[in-house]
Amino acid sequence: MTTISSIWTRIDPGVQQWVLENPGCVVLPRTLVNRVEATVGESLHADAHGEYWFSGEELLFLKARRRAQDLGGFRADGNADSRRSEHAEMMDR
Repeated sequence: MTTISSIWTRIDPGVQQWVLENPGCVVLPRTLVNRVEATVGESLHADAHGEYWFSGEELLFLKARRRAQDLGGFRADGNADSRRSEHAEMMDR
């Protein structure tokens, strides 16, 4: 089964950024599912409404990506980023 973590580097950077900027989201909306599937050429096994629910493992992966981005490790596209956030640890609580 295709997971967000397995296709992350191939996902449209705009979708990556949306996911990282919406940390409380546990479901990927249909419009973004369509963009991901068109970009990577794989199905995300969406529900009857066309939405994709993140698994527990995917939520942990996304939390780690957000934290790395907030701490200056990486941007959504995986490249190095010098930006740092003083509040990254508070966001993880």
